[in-house]
Amino acid sequence: MAKPLKVGIISANWSLKVHGAAWRRIEGVEVAAICTSRRETAEKAAADFGIPKAYWNHEEMSADPDLDIIDVGTRPSFRFPMVMAALRNGKHVYDALPFATSVADADAMRDAQKAAGVVGVVDAQFRWSPPAQQMKAMIDAGFIGKPLGFHVQLFLPLIVENDKPYCYSAWSGNTAPYYWLAEKSSGGSGWRNFATHSLLFLTHLIGPVEEATGLLATGVPEWFLPNGDVLRPETHDLGTATLRMANGAIGSLQAGWCVPDTEGWRVEVWGDRGRLLLSDSSFGNLLSAKLYAGDARLMPYGERACAEVEIDPAYYAVPGTIGGETGPRPFVAMDWMFANMAAAIRSGGEGSPSFTEAAAVHRVVEAVERADAERRWIRMDEMV
Repeated sequence: MAKPLKVGIISANWSLKVHGAAWRRIEGVEVAAICTSRRETAEKAAADFGIPKAYWNHEEMSADPDLDIIDVGTRPSFRFPMVMAALRNGKHVYDALPFATSVADADAMRDAQKAAGVVGVVDAQFRWSPPAQQMKAMIDAGFIGKPLGFHVQLFLPLIVENDKPYCYSAWSGNTAPYYWLAEKSSGGSGWRNFATHSLLFLTHLIGPVEEATGLLATGVPEWFLPNGDVLRPETHDLGTATLRMANGAIGSLQAGWCVPDTEGWRVEVWGDRGRLLLSDSSFGNLLSAKLYAGDARLMPYGERACAEVEIDPAYYAVPGTIGGETGPRPFVAMDWMFANMAAAIRSGGEGSPSFTEAAAVHRVVEAVERADAERRWIRMDEMV
């Protein structure tokens, strides 16, 4: 039997609660260490989740020779030195999103990962959901023909409680509040977080972005939180971009968290032979995702061939998972992603989504911010 892959997790919020559970569903993987900024929280998290080792210094955890993978889940402005320390110590890295706070840092992490000869994967599981895998397979098989256009949206809802609005990302009841998303210095925002996720899926489907323009806004200037606090965000909660892909396809992307009653995740791609639509009222991890397809057959005007696509059951059977479940279930996309990363580590391959993809997408995210400031189109080769 192969030696178990041992994971050390940085952050006791989403990364421990959700990633930790997913890592434990992968055969031959153990969650062996947890790191937070304080000894008392690290030791409590270790005790609460049955983790053997607790650290309160990320450098010390990264240097632990017993660990193989470092899962870095803190805010973007904290992560760069953590990722670089893990790579210097020869660890494989699973990194949260947004990937970086600057193009320079994104490129540095990509280059360090390549130089270390380790696997680097980023937290963008959408491509691994069964309907998304079906969609990708149909595009690769030629269903849409030559890609011509697309529309992508990713929203979390705006909540109104006691007649006051706040963002679901700031307080959901499921995890500790992400109040730092209001701070520009954090590196996160409604635009940066969700555009990164969206672009990592779009470019996976139809290739890289060549140039971009767009507009960003802070539609909700005050967050009235359930605890009575009021935050005045410095970050954008809504962005809209127009993109031209390297293959000539053009389309739009909208992302943010200021849309009441939102559909959530919606990806429409069409070409000169057909159209595919993936719709999901959740954030890509629950059971509400549906895939629809329509071809270019001649029909009476006003009628459409659009029909729901039956998902291949093979996309629910994640290889290398404990229990071997084969039916629809929550977080199957995350299971696929972690199982793929573990397999890449053992085979010497590259995980998906990779650091290389993440660095390329980060250029697009910042290009739209630059386009908003300068009111013009930005080519990706300008983003140096």
